[in-house]
Amino acid sequence: MHLIVADSSPVIYLTRLGFFSLLRILHDSVIVPASVWNEVVIGGAGLPESQALQTAVADGWIQVMAPTVNAPALGARAADLGAGEVQAIQLARELRAVLATDDAEGRELAEHLGVKVTGTVGILIRATKAGHLPELRPTLDRLRRGTNFRMSEQLYFSALKTVGEHTAR
Repeated sequence: MHLIVADSSPVIYLTRLGFFSLLRILHDSVIVPASVWNEVVIGGAGLPESQALQTAVADGWIQVMAPTVNAPALGARAADLGAGEVQAIQLARELRAVLATDDAEGRELAEHLGVKVTGTVGILIRATKAGHLPELRPTLDRLRRGTNFRMSEQLYFSALKTVGEHTAR
């Protein structure tokens, strides 16, 4: 079973790219923490990602959950993270799920705690390998140029190499 707990950034970026449905296609179960719901739906009211998340929850393919363990269980390093990252790490750890986040500090803490991590680019790589995206490069280019997503050149070329796309400019 492919269970994933999504932080706000993959929800936002996949929606902005028009690929929000990849979460549903690639995973048996998708969960967002209550704080991510609040950030995306309440804080982002009127934005496309707010509507996408509301619809997915109403349709039943995304569940909103709160962790049962409180933040101190993650240690002092969690103090530098936002509520969404903290709850996403907690839930992924509790449920033994993959964590989807693009937050560098959150990824580092999750990995330190033994949580498997992916992000927006990782989801796009999986989708490309599974045949849901014909090419990765145009999508990565849109992500880099059409959003405020920060991606190193190393990540960009590594992602292209992973899916077997020519990496010369």
